[in-house]
Amino acid sequence: MEATTKMNNLKNSEVINNRKVINGIDDGLMQVAPLKHDFADKIFQTMLQNNWVPQEISLQEDIEQWNRPGFITEQEKYVYKRSLAFISNLDGIQTDNLVTKIVRHITSPEISIAIVRQAFEEALHVHSYATMIEALSFDPDEIYGMYKVDKELYEKNEYVLAAVNKIADSNFKTGTEKTDKMFLEACIGNIILEGIYFYSAFLNFYVLRRNHKMPGSAEMIQFINRDEDMHLRLFIEIVNAIKNENPHLWDDEMKEIAKNNIIGAIEHELAWGLSSIGDGILGLNKDNLTDYLHYVGDLRLMAIGLPKYWNKKNPFPWLDEITQGNMIESNFFESTVKEYSTGSLEW
Repeated sequence: MEATTKMNNLKNSEVINNRKVINGIDDGLMQVAPLKHDFADKIFQTMLQNNWVPQEISLQEDIEQWNRPGFITEQEKYVYKRSLAFISNLDGIQTDNLVTKIVRHITSPEISIAIVRQAFEEALHVHSYATMIEALSFDPDEIYGMYKVDKELYEKNEYVLAAVNKIADSNFKTGTEKTDKMFLEACIGNIILEGIYFYSAFLNFYVLRRNHKMPGSAEMIQFINRDEDMHLRLFIEIVNAIKNENPHLWDDEMKEIAKNNIIGAIEHELAWGLSSIGDGILGLNKDNLTDYLHYVGDLRLMAIGLPKYWNKKNPFPWLDEITQGNMIESNFFESTVKEYSTGSLEW
C-alpha cells in the first residue's frame, strides 16, 4: 500500500497547536519542529545517548561462579532462571505490543518516534537475554517455555496481556469514549509492565550482585533498567497527557479501573516473587519483598494522580538511585554510573 499524505486547509502552526496524543489531526507527516509534546522529544534524545550492545558486558565471572560447586545455591539458581524466564517473555511481549497495538493509534509524531525507539530498545533487551542464556549454557526451551509449566509465571503473563489484548483487534479504533478508555487502560498497562514487573525481576539480580554473585548479569540488567526507566517515564507522560487532553475520560470509573489494575498487578507479582524466593535468599525475604512491591505500587498510583494504597517505605534504600532516580553519578555496588552516556557504563 502506498503511503499518502492527508490534505487539510490548516496551517502547520494550527496542526501542531491542535495536536493530540490520540484522535488528533494527522497529516501523515512527521513534523517534529516545533513540538507540542516536548516531553517525548526530551525522552527520545536521552534514549539516543544510551546506545549499548550486550557484547560490551563480560559474563565470564558469572559463568565461573555458576559452575563453581556450591557457590550459587540451588534456591539462587532457581530465582535467577525464573527471573530470566519472565523478563525474556516480557520484552518479547512488549516489543510486539508497541509496534502492532500502541503506536498505530498515536497522532503525535514526536510521541510516535519515542515509542519506535522504545521498541528498538525492547528488541535489544530480547537479544541481551539471549546472550545471557547462551553464555550460561541454559536450555533455551527451558527458559523461554517456562511459563508452560510454571503456574505463577503463566498467570503473570496472562495478566500482563489482559489490558493490551482489549485493543489487539485490527479493527479497533480510538475515537469514542469507550475505545478511548480502552486505549488509556492499555497505556496504564504499559506503566504496569515497565514499572512493576520489570522492577521486581530486576531486584533479584541486584540482590545477587549485592552478595557478590553474578556481577555481569547485574551489569546487563542495569543497562536494561536504565532503558526501562525511560520507557516508564514515557508512558506516565502519555497517560497524563491523554488525561489532560480528554478530562472526561478520567472519571471515577476509569480511576477505579486503573487502581484495581495496579493493585492486581502487585498481587500477581507478590505471589510470583514469594514462590520464587521460598524461604528467602540472603538479603531478600517475604517481609521486605512485600514492602518493596507495595512501595513500588504506590509510586505508580501517584504517578497517574491516584492516592497511595499501601503507604510502605522502600526497604532497599540502596536501590533508590538505580531504579527511581535519574541515575546521575549513582553509587552502585562500589561503582559509579554516569547518566546515559554512549558506550560502556563506568564501574
